[in-house]
Amino acid sequence: MADISISQISQGTPTTGIILPWSDGTTTYQAKLSSLITAQGDIGTEAIQIPRGTTNQRPSSSSNGMLRMNTTTNMLEAYYNNNWINISSLSPYSIYLWGAGGGGGTPGGWAYGAAGGGGGFASGDLNLYSGSTLTLIVGQGGIVNGTSVSFGGGGQASRNNADNRYGSNGGGYTGIFLNSVTQANCLLLAGGGGGGGSSRAGTGNYGGAGGGTQAQDGNSPYDNKPGYRGRGAGQSGPPVQASCDPVLNTNFPPAALIGGTSQNNSYGGAGGGGYFGGSAGGYSESNTMGGGGGGSGYVNTQYISNSVNTTGTDSQGAGNTNAYYPGNIGSGGAPSTTGQNGYAVILNRVTGQITRYSYTGSNITITL
Repeated sequence: MADISISQISQGTPTTGIILPWSDGTTTYQAKLSSLITAQGDIGTEAIQIPRGTTNQRPSSSSNGMLRMNTTTNMLEAYYNNNWINISSLSPYSIYLWGAGGGGGTPGGWAYGAAGGGGGFASGDLNLYSGSTLTLIVGQGGIVNGTSVSFGGGGQASRNNADNRYGSNGGGYTGIFLNSVTQANCLLLAGGGGGGGSSRAGTGNYGGAGGGTQAQDGNSPYDNKPGYRGRGAGQSGPPVQASCDPVLNTNFPPAALIGGTSQNNSYGGAGGGGYFGGSAGGYSESNTMGGGGGGSGYVNTQYISNSVNTTGTDSQGAGNTNAYYPGNIGSGGAPSTTGQNGYAVILNRVTGQITRYSYTGSNITITL
């Protein structure tokens, strides 16, 4: 690689020069360099003017290390890991999130309830400038036979409370959002586990674990009827509904940030909350109530780098080997037992300060 010394800049008097590497070996260094970068000013007041332009004028072909001034945001930005990130006053925070576990199903008039699914885990470095306002949701563990949504979008076991003695709620997601809580504003999210179902046989209709780009399905193995299981959510839209007998008892569907819910006497476990919620388990007449599907996790790569987004395993929550894992969070509830709540940690990488957040049932506002 050759060096080029520019001894005459575009304005002012000669200086000692700017030494920059150039690799093509031609003799037109100065002409080529001037299209990318210019130096201006007299001795003692020199400055380098880097490329500048609007957000829409970002180069169509970019590589790590490119630097420019964004005239739309009036921020210095660099290209890293397939994204342009603001580096004018980046906040030095890392975020760790654990979704809540689904509630365990109950025997009702039978002998067997099934465990809820575990919550997911998501983490990453936050690429936002100081002064930004965030909203944090810490998910609530799935409620046993619940008739209201678990905080963080865990679906409810019954909407009409006509008969809710079998399935349980899905666990709520734990997520952080830029300003208000909408799917479009989501920065990082760990999905919640699906609620457990029930069966008159010992074969378990467990809830599916939440988190990751694709959450786990619930279970419905009795009588070989897997179509009655709740489905785990992914990234592109709500999952399909479970089968349910009779047709009039079809479940309420899952949606963005909220799990599906059992309807009139459909009995199955509810879906976990997530970027998209899982669907609820269905009812197979007098035999089985399927487990609910887990809700998916999410990483917004425009604002989050060095990310992790993992799914739990059955009733076990993800992220239990992380250094900040406190224990006793994120797991699905045993039969007839509420799921464990979610959890969040924010680390300031400069000062070393660690801030921990447990479930409170309210939105938490954070100013960077």
